[in-house]
Amino acid sequence: MEILVKKAGLNDLNNLAVLKQQVWISTYATEGIIEEFSKYVLSEYSVENIKKSITDKTKLTLIAVDNKSVIGCVEILLTPTKPINTIEPSIEISNFYILEKFQGGGIGKKLLTACLKEIKQLSFNKVWLTVYYKNQNAIEFYLKQHFSQIGETEFILENNKHKNYIMLRNI
Repeated sequence: MEILVKKAGLNDLNNLAVLKQQVWISTYATEGIIEEFSKYVLSEYSVENIKKSITDKTKLTLIAVDNKSVIGCVEILLTPTKPINTIEPSIEISNFYILEKFQGGGIGKKLLTACLKEIKQLSFNKVWLTVYYKNQNAIEFYLKQHFSQIGETEFILENNKHKNYIMLRNI
């Protein structure tokens, strides 16, 4: 398997939308699909929103491609923010998605390496992200990649709160 990591383009819109929808549902809908999940996924990860995101100059989306098939992506918010008040502003990884079938094969590490290279070129030395607290595979991956859990936050969807961990890494 020869994985290519590249910047997402307009010809990747449909594949990127489906990838994000599939990974989000498999992560959060562990007890089945409910209306609030469907509404969120169909809106947030619509082709139109994916197009807005990859053409937004404040974001960078990289994709992992195997034989012309999109199997993973990472979205970086290029405007520095503070994950918690005690940390200086740093770059946020807003999405880091790998199709489940391809997890555990080094694709995430390759995608993260490319992501960190981009962030380093922006002269930042810290990166942060949030991860769903029940997503043990992702948490273990981030810990192996030298992220540390520094706090918690809530992802609010309609009237429900979903606990997420805040993780930070020095570059």
